[in-house]
Amino acid sequence: MIVSHRHRFIFVKTLKTAGTSIEQALARHCGPEDVVTPIFPPVEDHAPRNWRGLFAPWRGVRSRADLSKNLRELAQARRFYNHIPARFARARLPARVWDGYLTFCVERNPWDKTLSHYHMFRNADWHRHHDPGLTLDGYLAKGVFCRNAPFYCDADGRVIVDRVLPYDRLAEALAELMEELGLPFEGLPRAKAGLRADRRSHREVFAPAQRRLIEHAFADEIALHGWEY
Repeated sequence: MIVSHRHRFIFVKTLKTAGTSIEQALARHCGPEDVVTPIFPPVEDHAPRNWRGLFAPWRGVRSRADLSKNLRELAQARRFYNHIPARFARARLPARVWDGYLTFCVERNPWDKTLSHYHMFRNADWHRHHDPGLTLDGYLAKGVFCRNAPFYCDADGRVIVDRVLPYDRLAEALAELMEELGLPFEGLPRAKAGLRADRRSHREVFAPAQRRLIEHAFADEIALHGWEY
């Protein structure tokens, strides 16, 4: 996550959407007072700052689970972190900041995103689910999908960021947004590259039953964005 007071934007990081590359590109424009959260695994020359701090744990709470989460993170002074959901970030920021800055994230169609997530499980030795022998069916059976809607929606499923940039035309969309912010765009660094050697489209990989399973798991995101296989 990045909160730039200098340029008045907030970047909410989602899963399998080039988030680390975007963070690296945006952090170059951040000043000493901005919030830049740590990246895992660590990236050279990435300097986290201002992410620790205290906050009111009751703000934005919708359930006992929300409160427990807030209390754990408050005890660790983890006010902000890499993949903090937007609704928790909003509750921990002054209203004038969240409402006055441009908030955005990136989203990717669920079939392509799922295939990328599977390859990360197989090939990223730093990941807690790393299993080099994992099959695609084995991955799908785990049910550990990279659902991103909770990162940019509220507890009722409403989008609460200003922009959801499309991954399939990310460079173009990000360049337009950077121009709007008055910042130069010099392309994205290639973070976490090399995890997916098989570059086939999801249309060439998934069997009908696998496709239907993914459609069921991501039904809310498909309805939200109108994706079609």
